Amino acid sequence: MEDIDEEMENIPEEESPSLAMKIFSCCFQPRGKELELTSENPTSKRAKGIYESDDSFFPVNTLRPEEKAQITFTKKGLLDYIKNLQNLVFPSLFEDNNIKISKRNYTELNPNLPLYRFEVKKSKLIFTQVPTIISLANAFLNPELRKKWDKNVKEYKVIEKLRNNAEIIRTVTTKQLAVIPEKEFYDKRVGFMEGNDYYLFSSSVPDVNYLNVQNLDRGMYYICVLVIKEDEDNFYFDAFIQVDINIKIPTEFIENNLFNKVNSFFDKYFEFLNVLK
Repeated sequence: MEDIDEEMENIPEEESPSLAMKIFSCCFQPRGKELELTSENPTSKRAKGIYESDDSFFPVNTLRPEEKAQITFTKKGLLDYIKNLQNLVFPSLFEDNNIKISKRNYTELNPNLPLYRFEVKKSKLIFTQVPTIISLANAFLNPELRKKWDKNVKEYKVIEKLRNNAEIIRTVTTKQLAVIPEKEFYDKRVGFMEGNDYYLFSSSVPDVNYLNVQNLDRGMYYICVLVIKEDEDNFYFDAFIQVDINIKIPTEFIENNLFNKVNSFFDKYFEFLNVLK
């Protein structure tokens, strides 16, 4: 476990987001421009100081009111929350032998937005050299690696390092589906191993924490979770996304494009991993 923690600490400070397809997975509500440009300094309030407990990942000023009542932001608390998500019933939208996309219509964090689940299985036989779980995670997290295969991310930056590998990140996504403009996100994030499995959790910080210095439309993640597991034959990816990207688009339009987008995203990811030395 110490070796894993040390490897995660060595991830560069400018990184990519947990999943590019999260911008496709929502039922949209208008939120307008978030915060006006008032300073060249991108932070109006730094994530410092007060934690809910000695083993909390995130300072209290990074927690949104609705999630304080639902999630305990310790390792055990996040594991319990993620395992509860995995035990919920998700009606299927699309499914083949390797990818399943399913949806619930709401969560306790936001009753008006759907929660999407992406389950992906990949045979280890495709790899000339089978990667480790940490290598799989780093292909998402390491900015130099991510930029080589994922063109959905325009900008990604670690704003602040917190405790126990937790951090605050800023993401700017590229235009998507010809109708979704560039979007800005500020999120708290932590990744860790539990046994042989990798867990990544992120969610947006309150808007008041960071000014909109580029006057971009800002989105909000209520939930963004990724779990990576393996057995002798396959790797398994289990992702949960509830996001408001601050634009009015019919849900049917997004969902009709969702399967092809997710499939393409993972095809590029696995192709890159297969040539990564």
